[in-house]
Amino acid sequence: MPTVLKPADRAAIVQRLRRLQPTAQPRWGQFTAPKMVCHLADSLRIGLGELPAQRVDTLPTRTLVKWLVVYSPIPAPRGKIQTAPEMLSTAPASWDADVARVEQLIERMAATPTTATHPAFGPLTYGGWGRLTWKHIDHHLTQFGC
Repeated sequence: MPTVLKPADRAAIVQRLRRLQPTAQPRWGQFTAPKMVCHLADSLRIGLGELPAQRVDTLPTRTLVKWLVVYSPIPAPRGKIQTAPEMLSTAPASWDADVARVEQLIERMAATPTTATHPAFGPLTYGGWGRLTWKHIDHHLTQFGC
């Protein structure tokens, strides 16, 4: 399964991110492309342990839901997913700078053996963060047709 920890998978997802345009319209959901890019940065900062997030995990989300979302090949459902408020904390500034920041955070995620706690899924291994990061970015790039 793809992960940002593998150089080829990481390069492919970064290339897709670079194709995204600030005026792209979502196929589903409420995000604008600039807000979605900031959302990705916020989620990466949580994964790196830089942005604290309140835990809302439960036994089902730490077990079955985590397995389905992180480790299974099943894609995340389109829309209807409530995100942690901390993952919506950054406002768009400069498109180029915001995209570059996400690229830098992806590289740091790959190079940093993080075991931060996810707000909904609880503790994740470094491999789990690599997989979840890839799936999360893939989900949102697909949302915008990239």
